[in-house]
Amino acid sequence: MARDFWLHIAIPGVLFAGLLVLLFTSVPLDALPPALLITGAALLIGGAIGFFTGIQGPHWPIYALILTGLAVLLLLPHPWQGLAFVPIPTSAAGYAMGKEVAFFRLNLRQPVSPSTN
Repeated sequence: MARDFWLHIAIPGVLFAGLLVLLFTSVPLDALPPALLITGAALLIGGAIGFFTGIQGPHWPIYALILTGLAVLLLLPHPWQGLAFVPIPTSAAGYAMGKEVAFFRLNLRQPVSPSTN
């Protein structure tokens, strides 16, 4: 059970790590602090939405987060406006990780039947 959890959490985790590498290599140094702030906030909020909506919860909150973040960043001045598309994959990765943690939490609560060897 724990092995499956780490495998399932590693998939969006690797994608998120790839996003960080892309972010560090393509964003100018003056825009790096706002990019890291946006990335961290999107990951945490996306993860919280995935965790609290649960396994079969509504999916519209993640879409609302992505569209709101995109709209707000497009309205802000430089360098924020240039980073408007950063929260999209970051929120998605956080949402996927939050859902996996919700699955894991549900599996821990389910009683395990005794082995019949």
